[in-house]
Amino acid sequence: MDPDATDRVVRKYAAQIGLARGYSAHSMRATFITTALETGAQLEDVQKAAGHRDPSTTKLYDRRRYISRRLQAFCNVLI
Repeated sequence: MDPDATDRVVRKYAAQIGLARGYSAHSMRATFITTALETGAQLEDVQKAAGHRDPSTTKLYDRRRYISRRLQAFCNVLI
């Protein structure tokens, strides 16, 4: 199936079940990658599932370190 057709199908059904505007095939894919990494999946496994050739592409979705730094900065303000 062509990527535009896939996106139209995802948007159509997302709207029918009341998901927020802006939900697309790309956002669904990004959510899968981010959630897999956050829940402990190995980078190499997620890279393969996402079809990324270069691990650095998959690392772009790895928010664990970013969130940890932001949380630490927030906690430092409270102390």
